[in-house]
Amino acid sequence: MDPRSTYEVGRASAGREVLREDARIRAIGLARAFVALGVIGLVVGLVWATLSSYAWIAVVTLTLLFVVLVVMHRGAFARRARFEATRRFHERGLDRLSGRWTNFARDGDPFRSTEHAYSDDLDVFGRASLFQLLNAAETPFGERALASSLAPSPRENEAPEKGNSAWMEELSERHVALKDLATRVSFRERLSAICHVVSADRPDPGPFIAWAESSKPLAASVAALAASWVLPPLAILALAFGAKLGLPRGAWVGVVLLELGFLAAHRQRTTPIVAAASSREGTLARFVDVFDAIEREAFDAPLLSRVQEKLRASGVKVTHEMAALARIVGFVDARQNEVFRIFVAPVLLWDFHCAVALDRWRSRVGPRVRDWFETLGEIEALASLAGFAFDRDDDHAWPEPAERASFEATALGHPLLGADRRVTNDVTLPGAGHALFVTGSNMSGKSTLLRAIGLNAVLALAGAPVCAKRLVLSRVTVATSMRVRDSLDAGVSHFLAEVTKLKRVVDLARTVPPVLFLLDEILHGTNSRERLIGARAVVRALTDLGALGAVSTHDLGIAERTKELEGRVTNVHFEEQVDEKGTMTFDYKLKEGVVHSSNALRLMRAVGLDVPEAPAPLA
Repeated sequence: MDPRSTYEVGRASAGREVLREDARIRAIGLARAFVALGVIGLVVGLVWATLSSYAWIAVVTLTLLFVVLVVMHRGAFARRARFEATRRFHERGLDRLSGRWTNFARDGDPFRSTEHAYSDDLDVFGRASLFQLLNAAETPFGERALASSLAPSPRENEAPEKGNSAWMEELSERHVALKDLATRVSFRERLSAICHVVSADRPDPGPFIAWAESSKPLAASVAALAASWVLPPLAILALAFGAKLGLPRGAWVGVVLLELGFLAAHRQRTTPIVAAASSREGTLARFVDVFDAIEREAFDAPLLSRVQEKLRASGVKVTHEMAALARIVGFVDARQNEVFRIFVAPVLLWDFHCAVALDRWRSRVGPRVRDWFETLGEIEALASLAGFAFDRDDDHAWPEPAERASFEATALGHPLLGADRRVTNDVTLPGAGHALFVTGSNMSGKSTLLRAIGLNAVLALAGAPVCAKRLVLSRVTVATSMRVRDSLDAGVSHFLAEVTKLKRVVDLARTVPPVLFLLDEILHGTNSRERLIGARAVVRALTDLGALGAVSTHDLGIAERTKELEGRVTNVHFEEQVDEKGTMTFDYKLKEGVVHSSNALRLMRAVGLDVPEAPAPLA
């Protein structure tokens, strides 16, 4: 089935299951009420009437039935939550296809940085961003991994043997992995649903993982461990059978005081351990089903198998260890009951025993916990990109890696625009040291073209399909100067802010070549003469360093052929169309050469400003 049909069928199926579970929940709830009334009625009858002693058998039986119904009720709620999350997965898929993805809550805004080489300029994060479109991760681990794949730090001090050939091989392998995952809709649905349920409260794993990786053991002595098993039975015996055993009245108080002293002596070491598990981070123990889903899947792609193997490399089964942690955390959570925590837990030395169990778990597998959750994040990030590949199978293409520096696209479009609004263009940067000068009137599409180039490069470098019929791309470092922000507080003018960004682009071209640069309205914060000299100098510096890219400008003087840029620059342009009534329209199609018209004065008159007629068209 096509993506839309797949999501519609999946949504309908999950919706039916939600309704079934709703009916089951109501039925079990009603049964619980009747059983509870039966127990109450029998107890009242036994107290106030002369019911047979056999009635106690009925009380016990109904009580056990009530407990069974409670467990069944909890299971029905859990299944309903899972089916509801499954329905959500398919609804989000339909929203992405219909262009309603800009309403998704998690848009990656926390990852936004004005200091990054391109992410802020290209709308990689934030509302209506690439991250918001792609993100299918339900955990913080997956979102961080996806953000890292879309906006990695520039490559620095790479090993010399890891050259372009190795990158081409890695990219091809990533394509195979994403194609494999794209077809596994059931796995991606199951992974998303389980992760959504277990991470609904968005736990911060930092403190728990830091504790798991800590090298400070509890170091309980043999005597302390022995005492922890001897004192609780003594307290219970003294309390329940003290008189029969001939113990002094209140002997149990002495034993309990010993236990309180024992807990106080070990509190400094046990409290941090118990706190780590009893806080919100302890919900990580619920991820056992997530790891079970990953471990059970039989992937075909080598990359996915290697990622999956990380969960087995430690010599332990992750699901078993996470299940063990879940059991311990369950015991820890019993302390949330005030009566238990104040009256029962001290007598049983509950905190100490929980701390010992947690410490043994930490000593056994603690250093591997971070790797487990980073592996989960990697799988979620790949699933997000694979979902995009599944959704865009009909109008997106897999990029072809190139050995030499180049960017050659056929029918390149902006990936954040819907197919009904998207206009495509061919873009060719045939080699290192080549640039496009893009001229055109206001609103004609210059900035959109630059962002289309940049975002498709980001998608291609992440291994995802691109919005084009064909894209041949070499390994590049994307760097931009498009969205310039001044700062009154920092004393930075608009022009200084832009110059700083341009310097960053040039510095990257020196350190991590080849750079794909995108410069929008270059140096528009200064006068025409200095803009002309400065812009040409920047482009010359970049092309001398082997960078390739595109520069948009209103200043036609920058686009004029000059000896120092001969053979390095290709001029292209956008233009508007004006009908007999003076109405402007745009076709957003890229044309060769420099633009020969301008619409600034026409736009000013359109909004009601009184300006003279436009000058004659430029020759």
